[in-house]
Amino acid sequence: MLTITWQEEIAALKQDLRKEIKKISGNSEINIPNHICINNLKSKLDRLDEIEKILSIEKYKIAFIGTIGQGKTTAICHLFNLISDFNVSKTIANKPRNVIETKELLSTGSGKTTICEVIIKAAENTYIEIEPYTVDEMENLIFEFCDYIADKDKGNPQADQKTIISKEIERAIRNVTQMKLRSQTINDGDKKKTKIIDQAKEEFDLLGFDDFKKLALNNARLESRTTNKVEFDHQKHEQEWIKNTFAAINNVELKEFAIPRKIYLYVSYDVLSGSNLSHFDSVVDTKGLDENPIRKDLHKYIESQDTICLFVTPFNAAPEANISKLIGYHLTSKSKDFHHRFVTLVLPHKNEPERVNGCDGDRDTGIQIRKEEIQSTFKRLNLDFLLENILFYDAFRYYHDDIVKLNEIYDKEDVQADKNEFIEAIADVVERRRNILLDEINNIQESFTRIKNGDALTNIEIKAIENAIQNIKGLRDLSKRVQSFLFHDKGQDKGFVAKYVEHYRTHYKAWNTKHAIHRNFGYYEPRNIDIYYDMRVFAEGRNEDEMLRKFTNQPKQELENILNELTSANESLKTFIPELVIQLNSFYDNFISEVGVKVQYEAIRKLSPQNEDSEFWTALIKEKGKIQLPGENYTKNVCRTLKNELETEQSLNTFLEIKAGEYWAELVTKILSFFGEK
Repeated sequence: MLTITWQEEIAALKQDLRKEIKKISGNSEINIPNHICINNLKSKLDRLDEIEKILSIEKYKIAFIGTIGQGKTTAICHLFNLISDFNVSKTIANKPRNVIETKELLSTGSGKTTICEVIIKAAENTYIEIEPYTVDEMENLIFEFCDYIADKDKGNPQADQKTIISKEIERAIRNVTQMKLRSQTINDGDKKKTKIIDQAKEEFDLLGFDDFKKLALNNARLESRTTNKVEFDHQKHEQEWIKNTFAAINNVELKEFAIPRKIYLYVSYDVLSGSNLSHFDSVVDTKGLDENPIRKDLHKYIESQDTICLFVTPFNAAPEANISKLIGYHLTSKSKDFHHRFVTLVLPHKNEPERVNGCDGDRDTGIQIRKEEIQSTFKRLNLDFLLENILFYDAFRYYHDDIVKLNEIYDKEDVQADKNEFIEAIADVVERRRNILLDEINNIQESFTRIKNGDALTNIEIKAIENAIQNIKGLRDLSKRVQSFLFHDKGQDKGFVAKYVEHYRTHYKAWNTKHAIHRNFGYYEPRNIDIYYDMRVFAEGRNEDEMLRKFTNQPKQELENILNELTSANESLKTFIPELVIQLNSFYDNFISEVGVKVQYEAIRKLSPQNEDSEFWTALIKEKGKIQLPGENYTKNVCRTLKNELETEQSLNTFLEIKAGEYWAELVTKILSFFGEK
């Protein structure tokens, strides 16, 4: 007996749906029951298209997402065999010793080590490629570094008056400008001390600010940094070449390479012997989360149907606060089934699972207890997260504490078994998603059969639908359900713009971060900052209790109640209405997203042009170094200027209110069209 493939099943079902739609549409009179049938069948066709695309994905991307310094890169290296043994010098028992340690091939440390996103792929040959920053962008980074050096010893106590620069960028710029930190041993009586000499500070003190900037730019030779790719030269051990070359590119130590915006590492199958990397399209080591975890660069992975998102979190703090915020923002979209592609990756260290209360020292029991605690936390946050998608991995479980070397009581098979178990768990995530979709195909088939064989709607049911239509029409005007003052300043209540500007002030505390954003006209890619995307997120609401999501939750619930009442009161409608409720969730998520995107684009328009010809951006840029009047400071001034600009002409508050009303009306119209109404 031949087995029908899902491709054949979908193709046959689509054909049957189209035939039925054509048959019903050919009737001389299209009444309410016919409209309901046609629109229900069309929605089934659309859903089958989506299912077909998802089931056709051959290899998934795996994106590791987590807060700075939580061990993302280390976990990636160990999971996918990007490790090797190296001779290292190490102080043990107060004596320097040469030992062999297992080291990661990518740059790892206590955080802020990798300068940008890294995409890792299996390939025939090993090579590294970069997507570089432009010369102008690198100049801006050098200027920011110069500001940092100029402000270094001022000792300003206020956080928003300090010049802050990330360690990765500082390290890169020091290498680019040839102004590294160096250590010097000095005698202090009977003791020797190490003193750190800052060559950049020395040059600044000698030359003054303007000449110091000129020297930094001259040393950088930005125009000559045109090489974007380097291949394994077979002169060294391949793993050693990867480790050294990746570090050099990541730290921008090679004079021919620009500062990387992204690094692509292609690893040969020789290196990957025993690795599971080739099971996936690629593995992505995203830039670590900081104070603003909801970022545009992560959005593309979270929204992509071909990406499994691994949210990395430490064992004792899981789910870590930034991870909860990021997951929370996306899981408020109930129609997108993110939870089938979301994995919480918990990274225990050594014996943490054995120390969980109630586990009696048993690792597996400790992990299970912790897993259930994590899911309970998600539930308290009103987040739908699958228990089986909470995974654990300890890269150093089988290694010594003092030297990263395999403990003699274990062997490589133990280590590989842990890796295989993890990869199998990821494969299970994909398989569960696949099975859910296959079941959905069957459900669509069964529902279609019920529709074809169903009885005509009774007069009582049609009357109930007509009453529901009138009630739904009464919800079309959002202003009757959401009061205008919620979008605007009123007394102690702040509107959208005021709340966003406060967010801008507090999330980007350092003045030089704001200045870098201004100098780049609303963007600052080294920190993945895009204020226009931020405004979109803020307008939508970062969770169900904020902004548009909060304002429209009640009218959305009223719509849902009307539809559910139809289902509970009318037997024949049980075939149709539940699917319409699912569609309502999709319409609502699209409504939120569409309004947010409109706010984003309107903000871009209002703050245009994004160049030196803009009086607005020029005013913000000139706030740096400006003599302040009594009661003023840099942050107050730039935030006031930003707020005023967003409220000029038609205020962004008013724009948000108008667009919310327009797109809400469209949402209600879509529901009405299901019944053949406008």
